[in-house]
This record gives sequence, structure tokens and C-alpha cells, in this order.
Amino acid sequence: MKLNEVIRTRRQALGLTQEQLAQKLGVSAPAVNEWERNLNYPDVTLLPALARTLGVDLNTLLSFQEDLTDQEIGLFLNQLYEASQEAGCGAAFQMARDKLREYPNSDKLAYNVAGMLAGVLALQPEAGGPERQAQEAEVTALYERCVRSADPQVREWSTYALASRCVKTGELDRAEELLGQLSDAHREKRELKARLRWAQGRREEAWVFLEQELFDRAHSIQTTLLSMIDWALEEGDRERAHILAGAAVRSGEVFDLSDYAVLSTPFQMAAAEQDGPRALELLDRLLHSLTVPWDLAASPLYPHLPTKDAVGEDQRALIPPILDSMERDPECVFLRETPGYAELIQRYRNEVT
Repeated sequence: MKLNEVIRTRRQALGLTQEQLAQKLGVSAPAVNEWERNLNYPDVTLLPALARTLGVDLNTLLSFQEDLTDQEIGLFLNQLYEASQEAGCGAAFQMARDKLREYPNSDKLAYNVAGMLAGVLALQPEAGGPERQAQEAEVTALYERCVRSADPQVREWSTYALASRCVKTGELDRAEELLGQLSDAHREKRELKARLRWAQGRREEAWVFLEQELFDRAHSIQTTLLSMIDWALEEGDRERAHILAGAAVRSGEVFDLSDYAVLSTPFQMAAAEQDGPRALELLDRLLHSLTVPWDLAASPLYPHLPTKDAVGEDQRALIPPILDSMERDPECVFLRETPGYAELIQRYRNEVT
């Protein structure tokens, strides 16, 4: 809050009238009124007494706050957008400059303001000329500032945003440099790398990155659904568990995942319901899928990914741990008692030895 807002809100919180505050400070009531209307400022010699009277420290009184809360930044961004709609881009940019001067050390504010201003400009693609170029440069400068932020989260966000911006504007060398600064944990890094490779004319690499991203996200969906099924079963909600299992099967089929990934949820449900014959049938299909080389490149979704022919041996290595787990797991007693179980286990042990 600004000085006038601090004075007004604290006075009201203390239940004081302007006249009462004036009396405590030895000034006139109109003087306090002017302070609160931001028409004038208290004399510097009054500031310590004013702060003590209002029950705040000088930093709070003078708004020496180095940063804003996330909520305050959100509220300002709303105001910024409204200003752009009501008074145009120029007014929004000026409003942003004023706020950034008020909080010169807030990199989080600068990053969020840059994003909002970039969005405002994107809503007016037909606008051009020197003013538009200056505004675009101003947004870029804000991101450049935040790339050097001491806040690692702001630095990461800004690096990604600026790299994306450079790909769009054709500054590909700068985009490559920024991409190298992104942590490998950044969720969007591979997608950004794909866009950069496409812009560089390295389309084969671009396809590989995007297809790998799709493949990994599809597996992430399966993993999430498996966890949700577990929770639904723990709560005794079998109906929801079946719905989730159906969604997992459909998503696995839609995204051309392996038979093992697609069959995992039906097996999970059969095990939960202790349906021995069904669980044994699915277990056989699951184990068999690990013995067959998987040519991922045969899928129309992943034609640029390396063939999985060589993965056969790696997949077969998963079989012994699965069999050992079945033998030890107390929840698989029903399965071990199912006719044909011992023969199936022995068959696959013989196959991998």
C-alpha cells in the first residue's frame, strides 16, 4: 500500500477520526485529510511519531516492501488487463512501469507483468509500427532482467518464456543459449527443444522430441490412473475403480502403448476382486508381452522414435522379479491357489533361464 493508504487504513482500524489523529500529532485535520487523499505528504520530522501512533514501523509506513505477495501480484495483473481493455496498451504499459518503479526489486512482479503485457500484445496482432516494436522490446527486456534473477523459480520461468519468445522471433542462437540454461527437470523443455529444432530446419530431431514427449506423457497418464484406481479400491468404491480402469485401457489403446501397459489395469482389477481365472489369464498375457520385441516405430503416433526391437532382452529381464513378487505377495494367495498357476509360473521361469 502507498503512504496515504497506510495512514487511512491504520487510522480507521484504530477507530480514530482525522481530527483525533491530527490532535495526537499536533497538526490540523485538513492536513491529515490531504495526506489520505494523496495531495500532500507529512513532514519528515513527523514520520516517527506518525508511525508510532498508527502502530506500524517506518518501513511499512513508507511502503518499503521489497516484494508483493502472490495475491497482490494477481490483483495487479487483473487491474493491468482491465486497463488494457479500457484505455489501450499504452495505458497498461505505463501502469506497469509505475508499479515496477514502486517495487524495483521484485523479480516475481517483473516476470508476471512481462507475461501479462505479452498477452495483451498478442490480443492485438494487427497492431504495428514503432510503438508496437518498442512495447515488444520492453517485454523482452523484462524477461532478460528476470533471467538473471536470484530467485531460481523466477529465473527458470523467465528463461523458458524468453527462449520461447526468441524461437518465435527467429533469434535461434539466443534461444539455443537459453535452452541450455534450463534445468532438465523443466517440464516443457523437450517441447521447446522440438520447436527450436523445427525452426532450425532439423525436422527429424523435432519429430523425435515431440513423439517422445507424447509417449512419456501417455505413460504418465497411465501411472496416475493406476494410483487413482488404488485409492478408489481402498475406499471401497468399486464402481469408480472400474470406470478408471476402463479409462486407462482406452487411453493406453489410443496412445498405442505396449500390451503390458494396457493390460496392467484389468489385471489390477481382477486381483482386487480375487477373480483367479481372470487374473491368471491376464498375468499370462502380461508376461507374454514382455517376451515379444516391441516395434514402437510401427505406430503412426511414433514413427520417428527408434524401433524397440532391441528392447526384447531388457523386457524379459522384468519377468523374474514379477514372478518372485507373485510368489511372496500375501495378496496373491488367491492367485497361487488358482488351477494352472504353478504351471504358468514354471513355464515363464524356464523361458527366461
